[in-house]
Amino acid sequence: MNESLRDIALTKSPVVLLKYLALLLMLAAFAITPLWVQSQYWLYLFTTALIYGIIATGVNVTNGYLGMLNLAVAGQIGLGAYVCTLLTLNGMPVPVALILSAVAGFAVSALIFSVFGRLDGFFFGLSTLSAGEIIRLLLRNLEELTNGVRGLRGYPNLTDSAAASFWVSFVTLTVVVAGLVIAIRSPIGLIWRSIRENTMKAAAAGINVQIQKLLGYSISGAIIALGGAYLALLMQYIDPAIAELKMLVQVILMVALGGPGTISGPIFGAAAITLVPEILRVANEWRLIAYGVTLIAIVLLLPQGIVGAVNQYRRLRRKRIRRT
Repeated sequence: MNESLRDIALTKSPVVLLKYLALLLMLAAFAITPLWVQSQYWLYLFTTALIYGIIATGVNVTNGYLGMLNLAVAGQIGLGAYVCTLLTLNGMPVPVALILSAVAGFAVSALIFSVFGRLDGFFFGLSTLSAGEIIRLLLRNLEELTNGVRGLRGYPNLTDSAAASFWVSFVTLTVVVAGLVIAIRSPIGLIWRSIRENTMKAAAAGINVQIQKLLGYSISGAIIALGGAYLALLMQYIDPAIAELKMLVQVILMVALGGPGTISGPIFGAAAITLVPEILRVANEWRLIAYGVTLIAIVLLLPQGIVGAVNQYRRLRRKRIRRT
């Protein structure tokens, strides 16, 4: 028996090494994108996809690993965008403004959960949706501070060049994903997944469910707000529309398309939602129809997302090999 287990471990280890090696090669190839992409417009799109990857990763913490329906995403994005913009307009250095935007996202998300944390499931989702809408209305109506519907402009850019903005966004996304991987593979990740699978059993096992949900929701809010700050600095103009319902739908679709509860799924979904419409632009008016039909088919046929479906296939294949 011990020899068979040892044989399985030995045969599996090269596969794991090859998987991580392939991942590193893919990251390295994508990191040098500015060296072979000369178009400033496409660099802008790639950077936008990276920033949405940060936001989708933050949403994945709650909606994927904790099983919480967070619908305050658009408000959290708008919060981070406006905090960073207002701070830079008042002379704050961009790096400090980005950090403070994440801190604001953490604090406000903790406040939201402290108010609505007793609710669960669909009702918690509706309450967070109302919280996001409150943030949007505040951004719209506090005209002395936010300039209302006229929006804000004239603040510093993310960096001085499109290539530098790409690399800064790439490094930030890499750090966020690495932090999430460490958390998921630690006891905290096991606790989060146990809460997702069965909250009552997790509580019966001695887990403080409310504290863990508060921690996860606050971390998620910090990451989302950080992504909103990056988005504002890249776009060079923001208004309260950044916190509207269409932003929520777009980000939730990114997570659902790639696969909630997976590391690379939300990033893949963010890249697809951002880049595919531009690739299909050559089809003129047919591109939106083809794009919409494809998204509906994927959501209906692959409810666990593309990456989730691939992972499920690999797990089933490994089980068949072990039985054989």
